[in-house]
Amino acid sequence: MQVLLAFAFLIGFLGIVYFIVKRRNIFGASKNIKVLERHYIDKNCSVVLVRVMENYFFLLVTPNSATILKELSQSDIGQLEQTESFSHIFFKKLGRREKGTEEK
Repeated sequence: MQVLLAFAFLIGFLGIVYFIVKRRNIFGASKNIKVLERHYIDKNCSVVLVRVMENYFFLLVTPNSATILKELSQSDIGQLEQTESFSHIFFKKLGRREKGTEEK
């Protein structure tokens, strides 16, 4: 009986951990701020495309700071929505398909 109770407790604990990891940042989540893309320059530095409400920004993020590189204009946003993703272009150049995309 104790083994079944311990097993049930373990399954419940793993379920809670899975829920927290899947949701990532439960306490700081916001509907108004969203990270759209992130490209790492090196181990500690990345360029991030962020949407804050209706505005889009490119940020340079380091461990100690974040700097706005550029605020995108409406014409830039239109071009951004029409362009292909980096991974799609990369895999197309390699002659491979992305995961999750199948040709019919």
